[in-house]
Amino acid sequence: MRGVTRTPTTSMGSIALLFGLVAVIACAEQPRPDAVDDGEAAEGAMAAEAGYTMETEADAAEPAEHREEREGGEHREGGEHDEGGEHGEGRADGEHSEGGEHGEEGEESGDYIGRDANWDAIRRGMRLTLSYDATRDAFTGAVHNATDATICAVRVEVHLGGGPELGPTERQDLAAGQSMAVTLAVDGESFESWTAHPESSACGGA
Repeated sequence: MRGVTRTPTTSMGSIALLFGLVAVIACAEQPRPDAVDDGEAAEGAMAAEAGYTMETEADAAEPAEHREEREGGEHREGGEHDEGGEHGEGRADGEHSEGGEHGEEGEESGDYIGRDANWDAIRRGMRLTLSYDATRDAFTGAVHNATDATICAVRVEVHLGGGPELGPTERQDLAAGQSMAVTLAVDGESFESWTAHPESSACGGA
């Protein structure tokens, strides 16, 4: 019995312990999925925070006018400003007021009529009746003060379609209800349409 050789149990235990340590080290070196996920989430949060900070700084640096325009807050004025009053009324009925520094008032109509048509209209209390006389090659008619007050420096002009302006006639003050004759020579000018208007000035003006 003494001749039997026994393998020490200590060597087997050491080998088993060595394999166990190697396995533990190998497991420790492998990255844990949860740790990787935590790291990626942290990096994503940092990137989002950095992006928000950059966007905030860009908004702060952007001019207020551009920022308002981008946000749809820009104020837009609607259309052209349509002024009321004398000029607006003139456009509505085809008239154009030529009031100047000396209080002159004109009644130029935007409506042209045919060569042989008759003009009969009241503007600013002055009734103008006018027509073209081919025999005399002139416009003839009268202007009448249809108001209860004197109208000063009354005169008449005629505009030929595509041609020159005729007049004005000599100025004359018209008392209430008074009329004056009108004659404006065409002097051979060719035209197919025309328009006319009376003018006046403030009484006592230069």
